[in-house]
Amino acid sequence: MGRELENKMMVVTGGSRGIGRAITERLLEEGATVVIGSRTEAEMKQTTEDLSAKGTVKGFVLDVASRESVKDFVAATLKEVGRIDGLVNCAGVNKRLPAIEYPEQEWERVININLNGVYRMCQEVGQHLIEQKSGKIINITSLMSHTVTPNQSAYASAKSALAQYTKLLAVEWAKFNINVNAVSPGYILTPLTEGAFAQEEYYNKIIDQTPQRRLGRPEEIADAVAFLASGRANFINGQILAVDGGFLAGFPSIYAPNA
Repeated sequence: MGRELENKMMVVTGGSRGIGRAITERLLEEGATVVIGSRTEAEMKQTTEDLSAKGTVKGFVLDVASRESVKDFVAATLKEVGRIDGLVNCAGVNKRLPAIEYPEQEWERVININLNGVYRMCQEVGQHLIEQKSGKIINITSLMSHTVTPNQSAYASAKSALAQYTKLLAVEWAKFNINVNAVSPGYILTPLTEGAFAQEEYYNKIIDQTPQRRLGRPEEIADAVAFLASGRANFINGQILAVDGGFLAGFPSIYAPNA
């Protein structure tokens, strides 16, 4: 169908590694100009250099935990590319600990980045989308937006709240021709998850629970994001799309004794 995002200006937070990098690459392949935000300047510069052959990609330092940083990033983006047509909120962190001993400092850090960071980005970018009366926002949520597994109290709380915030924005901003949706990745093999999946017992549990009997790839999340950013998704609003190989459909069986 050709390059569906030709002449579109897209922002991707957390766009320099893992799923965020795959999303950046996919949007470039669809013809978009992409501005990535990352806390790590060296990593961001390396990513923009690596992907420059795919299209026009820029990068600025961004800490979504800071309103000032978000404001500076959006201002720099608008100065560099002139406008913003779409926002992908992919920046996130996690800390796994039992709920009873979860430190308040870690709780606040995880909530601040995963939930409050999206709130800041949506407010600052949303002003411009509302003014131009068009735009797409895609939030990267999680399986923890739909269900829970142990030792992820802050992450699960942030991601489930993010799913509701996605729906809220979709309802409020539909009148401005803005679509707000989310993609919930299943178990995806990335450099950050390689260590966990190297543990045979854990890996086997996940594969046993996933009907498609494999881990997902970052590119498969990027495909879903590119679709939601395109004109083909103009009547899709307020949806939380799980890209999980069927994991959620059969989730309880992971705890069944004979699964």
